[in-house]
Amino acid sequence: MALWGIGFLAPAAASALALAWGPPPAPAVRAALLVAGIGGSLLVGWIGGRRILASLRAVSDLLGALREGDYSLRGHVRPGHDPLQGLIAGVNDLSDELRHGRRARTETSRFLGKTLVALHSAVIVVDEHDVLRMINPAARRLVGAERKSVVGSHTADLGFSEAMAAPDGSILTHHFPAAHGRWAVRRATWYSEGREHTLLMLHDLSIALSEEEHRAWQRLIRVLSHELNNSLTPIGSLAETLSSLLVRHGADMPRGELQDGLEAIARRSEALARFVGGYGKLAHLPPLCVQPFRLDMALARIARFEQRVPVAIDGHVAIQVDGDEDQLDQVFLNLLRNAAESSLLTGGGVRIDWHTHGGEAWVRVIDEGIGLPLTDSLFVPFFTTKPEGSGIGLSLVRLIVEARGGTVSLANREGLPGAVATVRLKLVS
Repeated sequence: MALWGIGFLAPAAASALALAWGPPPAPAVRAALLVAGIGGSLLVGWIGGRRILASLRAVSDLLGALREGDYSLRGHVRPGHDPLQGLIAGVNDLSDELRHGRRARTETSRFLGKTLVALHSAVIVVDEHDVLRMINPAARRLVGAERKSVVGSHTADLGFSEAMAAPDGSILTHHFPAAHGRWAVRRATWYSEGREHTLLMLHDLSIALSEEEHRAWQRLIRVLSHELNNSLTPIGSLAETLSSLLVRHGADMPRGELQDGLEAIARRSEALARFVGGYGKLAHLPPLCVQPFRLDMALARIARFEQRVPVAIDGHVAIQVDGDEDQLDQVFLNLLRNAAESSLLTGGGVRIDWHTHGGEAWVRVIDEGIGLPLTDSLFVPFFTTKPEGSGIGLSLVRLIVEARGGTVSLANREGLPGAVATVRLKLVS
């Protein structure tokens, strides 16, 4: 701009200098110099004004195109150090950035749309008035709206009211207009253009549950087949042997062989009855009677039941939990019994420790026994490493603890003989 100012003033200044330098010229010459100086300045100003106006018009057109979302328009930038040309170049750069940003948003939106279409989970987006703003095909199938427009409808009219009221992470059992089952509920809230929007995702658990149920039935049939064959095969063999002896000897059949065979059949029948009864025990736990109680006092009382090995109490913190005290007594009795039986083989002892951490009660039953076997089947029903074990103790422990929302784990001690059983239960809130 300084150069334009100098160019504009230069003709008039030169004319004035010519008039002031030397002897006064004739009036005609003075008039000619004055007209030439003023005309030159006006010409320079006119040329400069046109260029400035052209640059400003270009900037205005570019900004108008940006306002309308047209990022393809670009201004011509002349070489030089004109600030207005720099302004046009800056608007061009801004247009490029906006074009790249719009392309990225378009690609992201297209990818998100394809992802939502491909999802097997139902997804809807609603505004603060519970009006539907977006719905994917899986959600359309839930409400039977594959071939009609439902965007703009109220969620209550489509059967989503209960799902909208369900908390994040919950399991919803609900009958939609076109489907019935169980869904895992996930939700997220954000603001767009100052308005609250909520995304709701419903993941159908029916397929996963059916597959898990199928695997559970396979495991159950495998265990049942194994145990029944283990009992029925020797029973059948003994019965066939006794039948052959009866045919061969008749009334003179040796009583010792007959008695031994019948006793063996009776023992296997009793074992089979215990096996079936164990499954019944797992399947018919009494209903929970939940109430707050002092877990530390219950543990101290349980420790006195074990007299075969020394049991040390390391926990000293008062802990109150919500739960079924009788069933949890059975949990810790089973764990204490297992720890004592393992320690009997090594002459070691057992320690019971407890503390609180992160809103939970942590109870550890620590033994100095032979440790745990290298297997992942410790909590599998009827798996046992004991010759006379039933294989349902640890299964019952896990069933009772998880019914109260807790966890139980078993691990060998690090660097020391023995094992640690850890039970985590929620404290009274």
